[in-house]
Amino acid sequence: MSSSSTSSKIRPPFTLKVAETKDEIEACYDIRIEVFSVEQGFPLETEIDEYDPISIHFLLSISIPSPPLEQSINSTSSSSSSSSITNNKQTTEKPIGTIRYVPKTSKLSRLAIDKEFRKFGFGKILVEGMHNWIKSNYLSNNLNIIKTNDGKKFIKIKCHSQIPVIPFYEKLGYISEGQEFDEEGAPHQLMIHEVEI
Repeated sequence: MSSSSTSSKIRPPFTLKVAETKDEIEACYDIRIEVFSVEQGFPLETEIDEYDPISIHFLLSISIPSPPLEQSINSTSSSSSSSSITNNKQTTEKPIGTIRYVPKTSKLSRLAIDKEFRKFGFGKILVEGMHNWIKSNYLSNNLNIIKTNDGKKFIKIKCHSQIPVIPFYEKLGYISEGQEFDEEGAPHQLMIHEVEI
């Protein structure tokens, strides 16, 4: 096995955060449009919807080397010159994934990861990151808390899963509920998960 094959299986360093600035939210939209409209063929006009302004958007980025800061030619004398390149050892954040949580409906939606980076388990990172955010922020967002008879409390999260990714959500504790249904021309399944708080 070549070293490039081995290194391609190592998850690159990443950052997961709530998108707060206009640029961060637009980066989430760009990833969604690339995955859902360009790659999967869903209508572009329905990708950004009425829930976006009231949602929590999570942005997953990886660190990539920044391009060189400058390239200059230094003359040491009039007859000879040497080329000197100053390399920047800094990194830049490249947006590669997103997920949206709609507090009003307690719905996970718009989970999208750049095709090149789907082999690294970033879908799980995004869903678990969203779950952790819910656990930490349920009070300030007035989320509907459900109490069980034994005193446990949880938030019920729903998602409309595309049929091929049902097993992915099942591994994260989501359970299918009801019959398959059509959403924007593709079969989907309602899935429910209870996040204990």
